[in-house]
Amino acid sequence: MGAEAFERFRLRVLEDVTLQEALRETPDTAAFVARAVELGAMHDCHFTAEDIHEALRTARRVWRERWI
Repeated sequence: MGAEAFERFRLRVLEDVTLQEALRETPDTAAFVARAVELGAMHDCHFTAEDIHEALRTARRVWRERWI
């Protein structure tokens, strides 16, 4: 359920410049993750930091596999 909520939020961020700017202003990965969880909850997309980390791991793996 968290992964689905994160994907809904990710798609919302792609369409909303204000959300993009709020996330862009974070100084590091930990702050980015915390802010994303906070903003997600504000937009009724409830997910955890682990859901974000898993999405990042998956994206990295897919990117690497393209070059193997």
